[in-house]
This record gives sequence, structure tokens and C-alpha cells, in this order.
Amino acid sequence: GPDDDGFLIRQGFGFANRRLSIVGLGDGRQPIFNEDGSVAVVFNGELFDYPERKAALQARGHVFRTHTDTELIVHLYEEHGEAVFTELKGQFALALVDFSRRTIFLARDRVGICPLFWSRQGDLIYFGSEIKALLASGAVPPVADVRGLDHLFTFFALGSRRTLFEGVQAILPGHYLKIKFSTDGRAAEPIERRYW
Repeated sequence: GPDDDGFLIRQGFGFANRRLSIVGLGDGRQPIFNEDGSVAVVFNGELFDYPERKAALQARGHVFRTHTDTELIVHLYEEHGEAVFTELKGQFALALVDFSRRTIFLARDRVGICPLFWSRQGDLIYFGSEIKALLASGAVPPVADVRGLDHLFTFFALGSRRTLFEGVQAILPGHYLKIKFSTDGRAAEPIERRYW
């Protein structure tokens, strides 16, 4: 989006976000953290039940610092852990990091309204809501996937993990990737899970 950007860079990973400000115009800069800074999220989309869920979480003692629906995610994660994605009602693509559990989650909404792509290049994992973000990194080569092209021209859609670029996959609707940071120097292995 054109309105704002935010960055989170720590040893072993980094998040970057460009934002179109719709909710939380003045204080919605991402990434958004929970109260103690142990969980952070970058998010593209909209959560439909934000006002009601925010009130319920505040009643349980959660402190909100912004007026954006994005902050709902970190507090719901505190309540539900990895089951948080079943709690999200809306359209979204997100990346959430839990520093204490040394885990990153990449998740997509139930029916795939918001896209989310990823690529593994050696020991590094790149992700973005648009493939051009991956290509702009310079690490993901812009090589056509012939089968992806065939699927597009045959079915007029790409309804799978396959994309038009070799080595770039879409996260399926209703799925998330779980990536645990390694503590022994080995490359992390993403685990795909379906939540819906």
C-alpha cells in the first residue's frame, strides 16, 4: 500500500510491510506487537468481527495500543496459540512470529481472497503477498514454470500451490506454514497445515 511502511529485523529473519491505511489510520503501523513484545504480526486484509472481538479481549485483560484490526491477531494468538487461525473471521494473508517459541507462521484466509506466496532459496525462505516482492529480492530467479503456464491456459486459473514461477509456491486457502527457527544452525523446515 501507499500509506505507510514498517520493518522488523532480528537475527535470522526480517519482516517488511507496505500498508494501505483503512482501519487505525493514525496508529496502525506494522508490525504490531503484543503487550510484552514476544509476538509480532504483519497483516494484509480485514477482520470482519474486530469490534466485538476487541471488546471481549479487553474484558479478559488484554491491552490494545492501536485502533487497527491487525492488533487483534497478536492477542488472539496469546489466547489460542497455533489454533488462532480458526478464530480469524475475514480475509487475510499474514506472517506472525512468536519469539519465545522461535516460530514463524505464514497463513492465508479460508477461501483464499488474499494471496500469499513463498519460496525457499537455499537456507532462506522468502514470502510476500505478491510474487513481484519475491522477485524484487534478487534471490528468487524469474524463471517461468511451464506446468504453471499450462495450468493457467488450460483452466484459466491456478488453483493449487503451483504458480507461474519455478520455485515459488502459493499457500493454499485455509492453510498455514509453520517454520521453527533452528537453534543448532540447521535450516528450518516449513511444515504445512490445514486449519479449515
